[in-house]
Amino acid sequence: MAEGTKELHLEEHIVKYLTKIAQPEFPEYSVKDNSCYDKDLCLIPEDLIGFIEDTQSEKIVELYKQYANQTHQKILEHVANEVKKRKTLDVIREGVKDRGQKLDLVYFKPNHSKTPEHLEGYLKNRLTVIRQLKFSKQTVDSVDIVLFVNGLPVVTMELKNALTSQYLHNAIKQYINTRNPKEPLFEFRRCLVHFAVS
Repeated sequence: MAEGTKELHLEEHIVKYLTKIAQPEFPEYSVKDNSCYDKDLCLIPEDLIGFIEDTQSEKIVELYKQYANQTHQKILEHVANEVKKRKTLDVIREGVKDRGQKLDLVYFKPNHSKTPEHLEGYLKNRLTVIRQLKFSKQTVDSVDIVLFVNGLPVVTMELKNALTSQYLHNAIKQYINTRNPKEPLFEFRRCLVHFAVS
């Protein structure tokens, strides 16, 4: 078989492309491993807390007055509960309210340059890619690639390679037949999109 034709090479290529974009007007992707993913909360705690601390430190200070040493954990649990109730897209668009503080969970790219603070906030978004994410506490199953924005999963990808007799329809079947919709990552409207890639 020719070199670079396995599924893992496609994974490597996608990750390499995402991490090499490095343009001043886009946030950069970082590559992380399974250890940073919280399977119960279905998010990356360090990214979510890091983003909020970088962009809304005064709100963290106010929450600390109420939660003290449990501030980070309380924020993580509150965001996870809001995602479960309202779903990811609404939480990303509208943010969450916690003890009188409105926390924004993402900053979108501004349409113009008249408000440089908006661009600054946008560039502080934390984009993360994890390969072979082990998402379940019940199985050792993994999904080929998952993309996160500020710790929240937004895209999953199942990759297939026709050179090893795995086709697009195999990835679609994998989502339909072997991905349990009761798993937090695959709950309805948890991720914004699930891609079958060949």
